[in-house]
Amino acid sequence: MNYTDTLKSVDLVLATGEVPLIIGESGIGKTALAKEIARMNNWSLIVINGNLLKEGEIGGLPTIDSYTKVTAKGAALEKKTTVYAVHNKLREIDEEIAKGKTVLLFIDEINRCEHTVQQELMNIILNREINDYKLHESVKIVAAMNPSNKYGSDLDYQVVDMDAAQENRFVWLYMEPDYKQWLAWAIDAGIEQKVIEFISTFPDYLHKINAEDINATPRSYERISSIYKIYKEKKAAIPRAVFVNVIRGNVGKLIAEEFVSFVESDYNLLIAYEDVFTGDVLPEAIIVRVKNESHTRLYLSAKNILKTLEANIKNAAAAPGYIDRLIEFLKTYPVDLMIGIMKDIKNSYPEVYKQAIENEDFVESYFNSYSSIR
Repeated sequence: MNYTDTLKSVDLVLATGEVPLIIGESGIGKTALAKEIARMNNWSLIVINGNLLKEGEIGGLPTIDSYTKVTAKGAALEKKTTVYAVHNKLREIDEEIAKGKTVLLFIDEINRCEHTVQQELMNIILNREINDYKLHESVKIVAAMNPSNKYGSDLDYQVVDMDAAQENRFVWLYMEPDYKQWLAWAIDAGIEQKVIEFISTFPDYLHKINAEDINATPRSYERISSIYKIYKEKKAAIPRAVFVNVIRGNVGKLIAEEFVSFVESDYNLLIAYEDVFTGDVLPEAIIVRVKNESHTRLYLSAKNILKTLEANIKNAAAAPGYIDRLIEFLKTYPVDLMIGIMKDIKNSYPEVYKQAIENEDFVESYFNSYSSIR
C-alpha cells in the first residue's frame, strides 16, 4: 500500500482496538506516518525505538523496597519487595495522560532488537503491561518493523523474527513508497525545489536498491534537501567534490552523479503559475510544453500551481478569471491525469475547490473526462 492507504488503514485498525503492524523498508516514512496519525487525531506521540534498547531497560531496573506486615499476633514485621524503576518513555506517557491527552505509542524496529528486548516490547504491545507498569486505556499502539527474509524480502536486514503466536496478534499492513504522494508531501514540507524536480524527472530514484552501494530512500532526499540548501548558500567555500561525496553518502555513486549533473545543468523548468496566469490567454507555447512533458512533471507543475493559487485566493491576490484559466490549462493534460488533479483540488485545495465547484465548465469537464475513460 502507498502512504495514504496505509495511513487510512492504521486509523481504521486503531478504531477497532487492535494493534496495526506496519511493514516497510527503512526510510520510506513509517515514523512520518505515525506523526501524521497523531496530528490528525490531536494525540500525543511517544516513540520507542526497539533497536536502541538493551535488555531490561524498558522494563526498568529492579530496586529493593521495604514494607511492614502485621503478623497474626499483631507484631510488625519488615519485609522486602522488588520494585521496578519506570523507563523515561513510560513516564512521558503518564505525563501526557495526566494532561488528559490520548497517547499514540509508536514502537519502531521491533524485529531489529535483541530477542529479550523484543519479548519485553511484546509484553507492552500485546499485554499492555511490563513488570509493575500498566498502560492506561487511553494509550493506542502502532508497531513497525523492517521486512524479513522469512516473509520473502530480498533485502538483507538483520532481524529477529516473531513466532507464529505473536504474528497472529497484529494486523499486518505492508507499506511501499509512492513517488506522487512523496512529491505532494515534499512541496508542503519545504523540500528544495531542485530535489523535487529531480524526483519528478527520475521517479525510480526515490526508492532505489543499489547493488553494493548505499540505497536511496525517501528519507535520503530529506537529508539531500538540507545539504543542497547549505551548498547553495556556501558554494564558494564548499568544493564540488565534497558536495558530490556527501550526496553519494546518501544515495550512492550513480544517483549522486545524476543529481549533481541535474542541478548544474539547464534542465527545462517546470511550468509555473506565472506561465499559466500571465496574459489575456493561455500561451500556445504552454500548450506545446504540456504535450512534451512527462506525467510526473505535469503532476508536479499542477501541484505547485495549485499551491500558489490557493494562497493567492486566501490573500485576495488571484488573477481575474483564474478558474476559467485553470480549467483551460488542465484540459491540455492527459485525461487520466486531469481527473486525478481535479480530485486533488477537492481533497487538498479548499479555496480553489469552493470556486471551481461553482463553475459549470469545471464540473462538466470532470464528468465528461471521467465518462471517457470508464
